[in-house]
Amino acid sequence: MKAAARLLLGVLLGAVLVGSVWFGGWVEPPEPLARRVAAWAAVYPGPVGEAEVEPIPCPPLERVRLYVVCTGGCEKVWRIVLVKGLQATLLANLGRIPAEDLATTRKRINAAVGREALRLDPEGARAMVGCYLRLEGFEPGLVLPEGGLAAVEAARASGEEAMRAYAVGLEDEGAVARIPVEQTAEGFESAMLYWDTFREGRPVLRLTVRLARDGQVRAMTAEPLGP
Repeated sequence: MKAAARLLLGVLLGAVLVGSVWFGGWVEPPEPLARRVAAWAAVYPGPVGEAEVEPIPCPPLERVRLYVVCTGGCEKVWRIVLVKGLQATLLANLGRIPAEDLATTRKRINAAVGREALRLDPEGARAMVGCYLRLEGFEPGLVLPEGGLAAVEAARASGEEAMRAYAVGLEDEGAVARIPVEQTAEGFESAMLYWDTFREGRPVLRLTVRLARDGQVRAMTAEPLGP
């Protein structure tokens, strides 16, 4: 009887220890559990079981996970959630009407990134820019390579099928490597051309992202090029 009690106590203590290191973020919990935490944070008291939870890749943030959580095809709930351990932070409410102030959203994201105390090199900054593109609704796979503007114009002249084929060809796993990064006195700056195939008219935009050395975004602009 005493042996069974000691065994049970050991199991309980082990469970408490595992739960503690998971909760504090010292050890990452299993991915399904982290997704469940994100869903509860974004949807509760709504129907958590209906939530669709998709990860947002952000390699520089090794100790946290980012998710976009939706219900009703993102027409009901549409939020970005950060999960560290078993603790969730709502970063953005993309479905809010009226739209959430962009400065407020970026302030939340910067606070979360700042807590991670990153020290980025140029490659880390490149990956971080890719992360911010995804958070702001851009796809790194549509960043144009050198000569890409001329290729887009040639595809436009050739018609719908040519444009579709060129856009599909851009979306490869190594797309983040096309993001240019320059080191500055304040941190890093990235200026790139982006083909916004999801916007009416499919314009080419000039995106500029400025980062501090710890990965916090200092400025991000998107300006359409001329006709």
